[in-house]
Amino acid sequence: MAALLSPKKLLAQYVVYLYNAVLLPRLEFHLQTTLFSESTIQSIVKPMFSILRRKAGLAATTPLALLFLKLPFSIQNAFYRFLSSHIASWQKIFTHPDFKDFALYAISYLQGYLGAESCPTIINLEPWSQVISL
Repeated sequence: MAALLSPKKLLAQYVVYLYNAVLLPRLEFHLQTTLFSESTIQSIVKPMFSILRRKAGLAATTPLALLFLKLPFSIQNAFYRFLSSHIASWQKIFTHPDFKDFALYAISYLQGYLGAESCPTIINLEPWSQVISL
């Protein structure tokens, strides 16, 4: 996608739209069964960031944090989007009544793998409910 967009005369806002509305959903579909590290995801989307920097007239050393600001670009962070997608899919599995046995098996497997004495979902958090966070 970056190779196709590089020679085109596009505004930075169009590149942002193509990144958010076209590239990320396609990647999300292809990566729905695998969760890669943040560095791997960043290496996948890095060419699009370099095109965006060039189209916006920014220096190549512009920090990525500037691109993720709401104004003027509002680019979505690919890793956090994929992570939230994975969490949402697992939440659907664990809350669906047909997958209750699988969910209990997965929790007990993780509990044994992590060496936890009790499952985190059954820990009583009532004593901590009155704690005020700073």
